[in-house]
Amino acid sequence: METLMLETVNRKHITCRPTCWLVFTVLSVTLGSCVLVGYNIGVLNTPQMIIGAWIRNTKCVQKGGTPGDSENPQAGDIWCEKLEESQEESMFTDNGELNTLWALLNCLIPGGSVLGALGSSLLVNHFGPKKSMLLNNIIAIVAVLLNSLARTAGSVEMLIVGRFFAGLNCGVTMCVAPTYLNEISPDRLRGAVGGTFELSIGIAILLSTILGLPFILGNLDHWQYMLALAAVPTVFQLITLPFCPDSPKYMYFKRQGTEETLQVLSKLQGRANADQELSAIKEEYCHAKDQSVTTLRQLIRDPFLRKILLITLGLHICQQFSGIDATMFYSTAMFRSAGLTGDAALYATIGMVAIYVVGTAVSSLVLIERVGRKVLLMIGYCGAVIFLCILTTSMLIHKSGVPSPGSLDTDNPFAAAAYVSCASLVGFVVIFSTGPGPLPWVLTAEFFPQGPRAVAAGPTAAMNRLGSLIISLVFPYMQASLDGAKRPRKFRRNCDIVG
Repeated sequence: METLMLETVNRKHITCRPTCWLVFTVLSVTLGSCVLVGYNIGVLNTPQMIIGAWIRNTKCVQKGGTPGDSENPQAGDIWCEKLEESQEESMFTDNGELNTLWALLNCLIPGGSVLGALGSSLLVNHFGPKKSMLLNNIIAIVAVLLNSLARTAGSVEMLIVGRFFAGLNCGVTMCVAPTYLNEISPDRLRGAVGGTFELSIGIAILLSTILGLPFILGNLDHWQYMLALAAVPTVFQLITLPFCPDSPKYMYFKRQGTEETLQVLSKLQGRANADQELSAIKEEYCHAKDQSVTTLRQLIRDPFLRKILLITLGLHICQQFSGIDATMFYSTAMFRSAGLTGDAALYATIGMVAIYVVGTAVSSLVLIERVGRKVLLMIGYCGAVIFLCILTTSMLIHKSGVPSPGSLDTDNPFAAAAYVSCASLVGFVVIFSTGPGPLPWVLTAEFFPQGPRAVAAGPTAAMNRLGSLIISLVFPYMQASLDGAKRPRKFRRNCDIVG
């Protein structure tokens, strides 16, 4: 408890102007590691139909058929039959196995993240946060090679494995990056610097959705280059991060080098702040030096730390079970399900993510320090409940007006409900970005003192990614069940094939 008090003490005389070294280090972390998390989350969203068509063609060839040749006896199945333009939007709901593969490709990011998060504590305790991020780039390179070469090799399996490695990389980043950002930032800038983690993820999701437009890289000829672009942030960090200082707290706790730590603090926080920050680190070390290295078992058995752990786990569970990652993985499909057709769903996705980025930027850089953490969380979750209720109601109303197959009436009397659905989905993303989006990561790093921080980062990030895994895996089946209600016989036939 005393250690925690030392970290949250109000330092009235500390200036809050960021130094050049702090800006450079934050950019290296966010544009190198954090951006890659967001890019991997959003990269398959916009080109869903294109990659789905490639999977169909690849599976057809593997079965010995010819794509689009419905007369070939080997190809007279769901993989090789030619799809009319009107059937393309329902290719996933009409093909249960394709729907499963698509869900797998998306859920492997949070699935791999769970394992990466659980293993990150060992990396941080042994190598420190800076070297852990550098080593994590090895996993990123493996993921980029597998993902970008999958089309050339004609292997869906290679893409699956590549997405798993991308998930491992994301899991390590989600544990290490918030901890590192917290430990290098001055007290009064800690919320803003910590918020750049979620902000950079949002920017990367926006970039990936734009690149996925059909006239850029989201087409059958170029979508593999979109996956290859994930190498850019990796190369950027490999060039810039070696010049960045290590965490001052980690350095002092490992080597007790006063001059070395003071020099790093002066770079990151300014000479006027360095002495006071070093004194706080020394006091914290004096309280922690006689204690053994904190393990997960000790974290759970300690009543105070266990309470903090449960609070942070609850924050991450609530964040994911709100459904935010479903909007990031499947927003294009959600807009189509809501009633938008053609490219309108693609541009709606871009607009939604852009608004999310703006909301996260305002929250991270302005509201967190001025309004307060608790208030932003309450506003965010209350608003999210309201918008999700409106979204569900309007989508059900729109579905009820869809003409049945063979009906002479082709107009939907509740067509306006589609716009209400889209507006409420955007509203949900906006209100979520003000607090529940960035704050769980900020608070996890702020709640724990230095000793148990790295240990606690593993299970909290793993719980976050586990929630994302459940949502990303379950959502496609929920959507297929709702959309497939208009095609019950065909959908059940293809689900029977999968079973």
